[in-house]
Amino acid sequence: MSKQEVILCESLEVSLGRAIEKCPHDRLFILTDEQTHRLCMPQMREVSFLKDAIEITIGAGDVHKTLETLVSVWQILSDKGASRHSLLINLGGGMVTDLGGFAAATFKRGFAYINVPTTLLAMVDASVGGKTGINFNGLKNEIGTFSIPEKVIIDVHFLSHLPVRERMSGFAEMIKHGLLSDREYLTRLLNLEYQETSPEDFLELIRRSVTIKDEIVSQDPREQGLRKVLNFGHTIGHSIESLSIMRGMALLHGEAVALGLVAELYLSVKEKGFPEEIYQEVRNFVKRHYPNYPLMEHVDTLYELMLHDKKNERRGVNFTLLPGIGEFSLDNYCSKDLVVEALSQV
Repeated sequence: MSKQEVILCESLEVSLGRAIEKCPHDRLFILTDEQTHRLCMPQMREVSFLKDAIEITIGAGDVHKTLETLVSVWQILSDKGASRHSLLINLGGGMVTDLGGFAAATFKRGFAYINVPTTLLAMVDASVGGKTGINFNGLKNEIGTFSIPEKVIIDVHFLSHLPVRERMSGFAEMIKHGLLSDREYLTRLLNLEYQETSPEDFLELIRRSVTIKDEIVSQDPREQGLRKVLNFGHTIGHSIESLSIMRGMALLHGEAVALGLVAELYLSVKEKGFPEEIYQEVRNFVKRHYPNYPLMEHVDTLYELMLHDKKNERRGVNFTLLPGIGEFSLDNYCSKDLVVEALSQV
């Protein structure tokens, strides 16, 4: 699997134009959702290379990250004559880059695509690393592929359109990166006055998070070992997110991950001796900035959802745990009683 190229650009028109020039193609497509069509496409239309691009617009939100939506994208690609020599630009958050990447990776057995993430979460996580996919049977990212985009082009000016709630959703992934890297970065994130931070101020933090993820992915692109650490907080987080969608009270991905981080840090304290003081710092931050959710009313459903996690290799739930900041312990199977205890701390 080839190494991805992530570009933190000053001029979207220049960077995207160069990227398109380096990808010879017979037809050019842009995938948007209803929000990026309204908020971001006007800026994209200023890029001269895109004047003949065919736009495909899908519904916004994770509820549309489905096989039905994927089929509708395939159908338009087919109707408009897409080939293995076409190029797709995914303009949006993690749902768009996940589904669009999967569509490009599978149509005609695969053609090239470029990710242009428009949310903080997509910039620091979802659009980077080559994971693509859709939800299926109520389970997060149950069907998908590993497929590296030709380029990931990050323009922080898109963040000016982003509501605070969406920005905090992406911030949860950055906190995870802090836990996986070093105390200094984590402390900086936990002390950040995020509501007063401009998109430009986020540029350095985004660069740091992308570097952390890229260093891990480059060593294990297909998640056979080390890359599992990037799922920290996600085993429980994905189950919370799936539950919230099932109940019609959907949390954003990063909101569910923030709750998952607290629970899995608790498991790390109990099982691996992770420092209690740092756990409490993260827990207090999440309590202040993220929604509360009635988890204890649904512990059996949550645990059943965890049993479907893709990392599981035998009966039980497979967790990545942290003995300390920047220290990893893979393939830990915790008892259901301890998992329920961890959920009670969220």
